Amino acid sequence: MKSSQTSKRLIICGGGTAGHVYPAIAVIEEIKESYPRTEMLFVGTSKGMEKKFIPPLGINFKSVRASGLSAADNYFKKVLVITRFLVSTFIGFFASLRLLMEFKPHIILGMGGYVCAPVLLAAMVLRKKFMLHEQNYIPGRLNRFFSRYARKVFISFRDTKKYFPSSCSTVYSGNPVRKMIRNCDRIEENYSKWGLREGRFTIVAFGGSLGAGKLNSIIIDLYNYFKDHDGLQILLITGKRFYEDFGKVREKSAKNGHKIVLSILPYIQQMDQIYRIADLVISRAGANTIAELITTGIPAILIPYPYAVENHQYFNAKFMADNGKAILITEKELSSDLLIDNIRGLIEHNKQNYNQLLSRRINIDRIDSHKVIAEGLVGS
Repeated sequence: MKSSQTSKRLIICGGGTAGHVYPAIAVIEEIKESYPRTEMLFVGTSKGMEKKFIPPLGINFKSVRASGLSAADNYFKKVLVITRFLVSTFIGFFASLRLLMEFKPHIILGMGGYVCAPVLLAAMVLRKKFMLHEQNYIPGRLNRFFSRYARKVFISFRDTKKYFPSSCSTVYSGNPVRKMIRNCDRIEENYSKWGLREGRFTIVAFGGSLGAGKLNSIIIDLYNYFKDHDGLQILLITGKRFYEDFGKVREKSAKNGHKIVLSILPYIQQMDQIYRIADLVISRAGANTIAELITTGIPAILIPYPYAVENHQYFNAKFMADNGKAILITEKELSSDLLIDNIRGLIEHNKQNYNQLLSRRINIDRIDSHKVIAEGLVGS
């Protein structure tokens, strides 16, 4: 175990979705283990996932106000979005100034999400050192702006470097994955816990931490097509906001005596257990999902969220498809028939096409991303 000779104070900011929170957790786990003298403070929002998942790690959590620059389809909505962003950033900036002056961090790590804007602006005013981590293939607007002033920018894909200014100091780290996911191959398979049966080809479908309505509906069509297939089973993680509607489908399927097994759940926190039993994943292409698929080696059908900033999910998915580890289907192309054809193509002929996906490995999974970032922050 490494140990810092002197105690350092570190602020990690980020949040909103799993794509920002889970990589931050992986870094926190490594710092706590290898640099136990480090004092950490996490700064997020009061409404994001971080408020639920960070405090149980024993990390002090503070929230500041922040708002995003989401897409708007008309002039008045755009004005409202921009106004909300400016007001929230202004208020969050002064709250961040107070936090930084009280905590006196040696270094700050921005993990992405709009909460980084007020925190990093405060860091610049107070001349505090900060570093960034970019999870996606195409960097977000905030990271591209703050990269000009960052000591280092950790990137998840080698090619991402070209999207930052030439003066920016980038470090290829990969995207850190939580310990529970990295160690998922060490746990026992448990199908019955999730309403499934051992010995079947298991398809796990989910639309990211928030769910995806269209994907949910098409998975039900997939279930209806393969309803008399006794070698398949589907676990659909709908997202909490969709579960009430789709949960009823499970009740109906149980009464119809279909041979395929269908399990529908709103959300699963123990994704390590799910990855342990999944043969194929159907999902969006968020950065966290990509990193976990690379780590676990599970083949996937990826359907990028089309309204992601800079269309970054498409490029995440394209990276996987180009490396022979996934099938890419755009939202525009997506249909029940296309998804069914792709599933048939994978499982027919003794799963020849599926086995080709399964056998591929991506070199990125050899990087201990959590260690690279932790050492860059605390060990330097």
